[in-house]
Amino acid sequence: MVMAAALGLVAVAGCGGAGGGDGQGGPASRGGTLHVLSSTDLEHLDPARNYVTSSEDVGRLLYRTLTTYAAAPGPAGGRIVPDLATDTGRPSADARTWTFTLKAGVKFEDGRPITSRDVKYGVERTFAAELPEGPPYARMWLAGGRSYHGPYKDRRGLASIRTPDDRTIVFRLDRPVADFGSAVSLPIFAPVPRDKDTGVRYDSRPFSSGPYKIGDFEPKKRLTLVRNTHWSRATDTVRKGLPDKIVIDLDLDPAVVDQRLIAAQGQDADAVAFAPLGPASVGPVMANPAVRARLVTGESINTRYLSINTRHKPLDDVRVRRAIAYALDKDALRTARGGPIAGKLATTLLPPSLPGAVPDDPFPSPGGKGDPAKAKALLAQAGHTSGLTLTLDTPATAGGQTQGEAVQASLARAGIKVTINAISSSAFYSTVGNTSQEHDLVIDGWTPDWPGASTYLPLVFDGRLITPEGNNDHAQYNSPTVNARIDAIARMKTPAAAATAYGELARHIMRDAPVVPFLWDKAAVLTGPHVSGAYGHIAYVGELDLVSLGLRK
Repeated sequence: MVMAAALGLVAVAGCGGAGGGDGQGGPASRGGTLHVLSSTDLEHLDPARNYVTSSEDVGRLLYRTLTTYAAAPGPAGGRIVPDLATDTGRPSADARTWTFTLKAGVKFEDGRPITSRDVKYGVERTFAAELPEGPPYARMWLAGGRSYHGPYKDRRGLASIRTPDDRTIVFRLDRPVADFGSAVSLPIFAPVPRDKDTGVRYDSRPFSSGPYKIGDFEPKKRLTLVRNTHWSRATDTVRKGLPDKIVIDLDLDPAVVDQRLIAAQGQDADAVAFAPLGPASVGPVMANPAVRARLVTGESINTRYLSINTRHKPLDDVRVRRAIAYALDKDALRTARGGPIAGKLATTLLPPSLPGAVPDDPFPSPGGKGDPAKAKALLAQAGHTSGLTLTLDTPATAGGQTQGEAVQASLARAGIKVTINAISSSAFYSTVGNTSQEHDLVIDGWTPDWPGASTYLPLVFDGRLITPEGNNDHAQYNSPTVNARIDAIARMKTPAAAATAYGELARHIMRDAPVVPFLWDKAAVLTGPHVSGAYGHIAYVGELDLVSLGLRK
């Protein structure tokens, strides 16, 4: 999934510090108001458009999907478990047909039962041109999906999704998909009642099937969630639903967020940060044992990278892209994110913890600080002895600006002038996902939708999936060789063989340099002293799993 690139998020959850435990005053109780302090806005809440990790984390409070991630720290959080469905799906012998049965007693916020037709309609909405930002799996895999254009144009629906009764839904795929039961954990498989669908306006008020519903939403300012009284813990083994209310303050100054949580006065004792600790706050926090005890850390299966738009000249020349790969000062980018606490310098696309990952470093430099001499030599070979001028897209946040300046400074040493184009955090992925609006370079990154390279390399590097809007291939990279290899790997019968093949494919792609990996994330997130149940989650790049948080009395 798209992670909030320069917005300050991180991955594979692990719990560190006493702030993540249930000590310090006992376990959480039901009730109270949890405050979430966010330095960014939310990209989308509509489940058809929700494909950014931070928004997905919030979305799990509002709606349920057929399956979901387990609510657990560490690798256990990557396990797919039933959610609306009674199990993780029943495939046919050839894995082309998948059947799910809904649990009895699941309801929307108005008390009406959630039916298989609501799930079918929710999936069909994702085909509408008006809602382009979600993941492509339904369009890729459902039979007839490539010629279906959504329920606003075709109310008959998609024939490859059948609902023989209110609790049964059957998906017919155009190919075998062994992990379809994991794919239906994504927001595009959340139920949407047809009579509540307001098209693009649904983004501001999705209808709840989770423990909370929207009380009030002011974009760029505040999202207030209140209890959905028709949600039942008896049907939901994942979400705890402990606070009475969750208030998410948006677009705050990240330095102010850190200062408030360090002090933890008043309602901030009942608060958590939504993003990792800022670089300037690392020293003071680590020097204060009482505050450090409230720091929750998480490892990562996320890779941050610089995307290079291969459709723009002279970036269509692999020598120029390799020059950028050599010139990039990865250590400066890590420093911009907080130093070693932010993660390890990345040398490959696939992080070491992902199945199939193999050690590789095709563009080495001393200490990861870049090699301007090699970069200049490659630029000279490509006929650019006088250098280049490029534009870099970054989020309009303090973190985005700092990372943009790190790119700017490191590429300048090789004679490449970089102009920073700052984009509102709430519109960042919509903008760079528009192929006509994206510029030359993008501060970027990717977290697999579930642990495995099958939800990484095909979605980011299969050129056949490039779309005018909602595009995930920000390098706009389209290699027939890579596309054919992706198809061949998809036909492999064992996950182990596919993982090995993806590892080799990642090595091949790296030498084309459509992106330059620079960091394998870690997260360090501050929590208030009254908060319990805090851990980073693998699915949300190390952000706190909001569904497990509660408050001690």
